[in-house]
Amino acid sequence: MSSLSGATVKLALSGDSVILRGALRGKQAPAERTLSLAFISAPRLGSAKKESVDEAFSLESREYLRRRAAGKAVRFSVAYTTASGREFGHLYLGPDLVRDNAALMIVREGWARVSDAARGKLSRSDTTDEDRMMIEDLVDGEQYARDGRRGMWDEAAKAGRPRLVAFEGDAAEFLAAHKGRELRGTVEMVRDAASLRVMLHLPQAHQMVTVALAGVRAPQVAEPFGAEARFNVELRLLQQDVKVRLEAPAHGAPGSFVGTVAHPAGNIAEWLVSSGFARVQDWSAAHASDPQRLRTLEREARAKRLRLWQAESADAPASSAVFEATVVRVVSGDTLVVADASGADREFQLASVRQPRAADPATAGYAELAREALRRFCIGKPVSVAVDYHKPATEGFRARDCATVRVRGEDAAARLVRAGLLGVLRHRADDDHRSSNYDELADAEAQAVAAKAGMHSGKPVAPAKLADVSESAARARSFLPHWQRSGRVPCVVEHVAGGARFRLLVAKDAAKLTFVLGGIRCPRAPRANDSDGEPWGAEALAYSQRHALQRNVEFEIEGVDKAGAFIGSLWLAKDQSLAEDLLRSGLASVHAFSADQSPHGAALRAAERQAQDAHRGMWADYNAAAAEAASRQVEEEKKARHAEPAAQLAPRTEFLDVVVSELARASGRFFVQIAQPDNIAGLESLMQSLALDLKQPKPPADFAPKAGQLVAACYSVGDEWHRARLVKHMPGKRECEVLYVDFGNSEILPVDRIRPLSAKFSALPTQAHEAQLAFVSLPNESFASDYVNDSMDELRRLVEGRQLVANVEARPSNGPLHLTLYDPELGRPLIEKSVNGLIASAGFAVADKRALSTLHNQAAAAKIDALVAEARENHRGMWEYGDVTADD
Repeated sequence: MSSLSGATVKLALSGDSVILRGALRGKQAPAERTLSLAFISAPRLGSAKKESVDEAFSLESREYLRRRAAGKAVRFSVAYTTASGREFGHLYLGPDLVRDNAALMIVREGWARVSDAARGKLSRSDTTDEDRMMIEDLVDGEQYARDGRRGMWDEAAKAGRPRLVAFEGDAAEFLAAHKGRELRGTVEMVRDAASLRVMLHLPQAHQMVTVALAGVRAPQVAEPFGAEARFNVELRLLQQDVKVRLEAPAHGAPGSFVGTVAHPAGNIAEWLVSSGFARVQDWSAAHASDPQRLRTLEREARAKRLRLWQAESADAPASSAVFEATVVRVVSGDTLVVADASGADREFQLASVRQPRAADPATAGYAELAREALRRFCIGKPVSVAVDYHKPATEGFRARDCATVRVRGEDAAARLVRAGLLGVLRHRADDDHRSSNYDELADAEAQAVAAKAGMHSGKPVAPAKLADVSESAARARSFLPHWQRSGRVPCVVEHVAGGARFRLLVAKDAAKLTFVLGGIRCPRAPRANDSDGEPWGAEALAYSQRHALQRNVEFEIEGVDKAGAFIGSLWLAKDQSLAEDLLRSGLASVHAFSADQSPHGAALRAAERQAQDAHRGMWADYNAAAAEAASRQVEEEKKARHAEPAAQLAPRTEFLDVVVSELARASGRFFVQIAQPDNIAGLESLMQSLALDLKQPKPPADFAPKAGQLVAACYSVGDEWHRARLVKHMPGKRECEVLYVDFGNSEILPVDRIRPLSAKFSALPTQAHEAQLAFVSLPNESFASDYVNDSMDELRRLVEGRQLVANVEARPSNGPLHLTLYDPELGRPLIEKSVNGLIASAGFAVADKRALSTLHNQAAAAKIDALVAEARENHRGMWEYGDVTADD
């Protein structure tokens, strides 16, 4: 048996899962981990987030474990960990490893069953003797419970009272029925030291309510002593049986009440005040069981300078938590993210203000102006942050910390209010959750109203319209000469997609573009909740976000790639190149080919050598001799790959260099352009000629658009003419849906932006070819529809901005091409490393055994099928909750 570790059970999540808390070390919060009991399965409690209901006997199962384990010291061991990080193991509630085995106790009492997976291990040869013995004990225990009709095996038993997580009744009637009565309850969650979620055990149901402790005000978690106060309340009350008295309604969501909570060890409100974790709250003190005792305890704590009273005199008012930080991101006109002294990011909403509504056409432009004004004033600058209050989560809004933020002593919120770009909130008289600088905010708003500044002028401002010049390679090339002549172009980094990939805004040209640092290669960063990134990818992304996001920078263009992304250098300051900084930090490597094309190639290689010599980042284990040997091996593999493609990809090979120009989200299909110089040159020449030919202001009077017709369409962004096929004509709206045949994207246009296409422009074959991934089907509206967006995001991540090699596995007579896509940077063209294989392995595809490509290449299809099976077993992607193809 693996060694046992000690812990305390913080929470019983269900009859077979607990949260364990480690030992307290100094002032650091103890580590926590979730442990699921191995080899058993208990009925599931429902989830409000997933809109699922409680299974029969789920609460009874959870309560059995809670009463015996919550708050108790236990021993445990981890048996195994799944690919998603979920830990399964064994929990012992006492010294006897058999009698005190929690899983065996629960199974013998009939509140859990032996899992099917565990039963299957009995017949497997690789099952250890220890596991086999434990599973056999559990099987005997389950049979014991069945024979004795214990727990859920009692056919005459009925599930108990329902558990009501949401409060759906009339709060006033509920309070009138229970006010002042002593109610049994269980503390299910500690929001903060003075706000508890309690499950009341009523005759008809187990009703969840929020109880604000009467007579006290404790700090929020983000405030000084807030986390410590909540931790101490959790130690004493979390999942403990208590006596509750409801006294009055509380502000907040339905089901919130002011009341008292008593434990056999004492009154928690009195303990908080006596320990200096809370102050007496005047408006609710009348509802406390003994208001005078609370005030006496507060005076004693204040005299002893306990916790909240440490830095205050007996008559001093409470002050906000103040700390120094640096603004790293502006989310909106009233929300920003700062990095504190430890480097941790913390998001704050400016206290007591609100930004103009972005959804309102009359104020949408001011919302953009507010965000830009806050960015210019704060981004990258040191600030003083005074945490004023915590705004709890409400429906549609997550919880937020609200603060007063000052730059060189000036209140950022007051500055924007004075400019008419923010409004000031009107607080209730009994609401002390407000800005510590509220008086200045109110005065600033009065000044803005008097001056008719900003949104007080009554004049709407339209949101800025920026043309996406990276929507296609042809469009990007039209801007290339202008920006190359301009040298360094001022811009703002709007988004950081990777360590070397950005979205830039160029205000003077009303344009936005995709920009890639030339001459270097950054490791691929993982997506959110995804571990598929490359080593140092997350660090490179974080570095670029910290130093470039939302900053005023300059870019210098060297070229355009085949997907329309601009390639060049990004300058954070006059002589500070971001690419060189990344290389110098060991977070990127020189890309030999593009570095040779760059005027800064020598500087890039020098920066890389500095990182290698200092063994920074990805070069921590750098060995010059080994690197040279690896380089020779790569060259040999390249030769082998070009020499033996048929042997690896039999039975059919038809290789094409392609770029994915458009993804069709609903169907899983996409469009590719074949990357041949003649095709690119021909398309550019055609577009130039088309623009000159279509000068008539209106379509001919006899022009009657018909579905399937090849037409010229003026794209809605940029007013450029392209060839398109008319998909649908809507005469009533005088609109048409068109598909741009050279790029694959589609949109709905007014009829007056469509022209008949001259025959001379039809000679060039259409450049966008509809395709799908060979051997697989992606989620669509007919199956796994909840994962359509996720699957397309994964596909976009694998193909966007890359020139790929495609093998045409099948050419159906009436349908899209069946392609296997390979990224040349990933090495030899093995099916496991193809885009098809990677998306199957990520859990976002099923094997399509009827596809024509499967019939053509059954060996490759079998490998894809194996990857799909592996993803299903490890619950990756759309398989996270089971088999999405199963018939419900």
